Amino acid sequence: MREEENRVTRRGRYLSPMEVVLRSIAPEFDVFNGEREWAPEVDITEDAETITVKTELPGMKREDIEIDVANGVLSIKGEKKEEKEEKSKTWHRREVRYGSFARSFTLPTDVKSDEAKASYDNGVLKVVLPKEEKALHRKIQIEG
Repeated sequence: MREEENRVTRRGRYLSPMEVVLRSIAPEFDVFNGEREWAPEVDITEDAETITVKTELPGMKREDIEIDVANGVLSIKGEKKEEKEEKSKTWHRREVRYGSFARSFTLPTDVKSDEAKASYDNGVLKVVLPKEEKALHRKIQIEG
């Protein structure tokens, strides 16, 4: 990572020297105004006919998730809404991440975006993208 990228959050705010050190030690703890930014992790797999993307989004509603495919890039965006903070509660630990996220991935091959399917079950989003015919690997028989 370039030094300039290491000193700026995804939202464009410069990090303090201490935040730079913390980010280098534990990159999953991006600090922004005392809150951690978050981006759900993904698994991307490919077989002979499809590309499959899975990501865990626990506690989110399917209507809070948006998926787009354009120009060979898959984008997943959403917002995990924070539980209303009650003044009568005393927090002893607060590790659950909330807020907006956006992830984009360049796909390894052309896909049929009009035939893509997405499912969301038990907090796991699964996007299946069929490959374009020209991207499929086919054996060619020699005639004669």
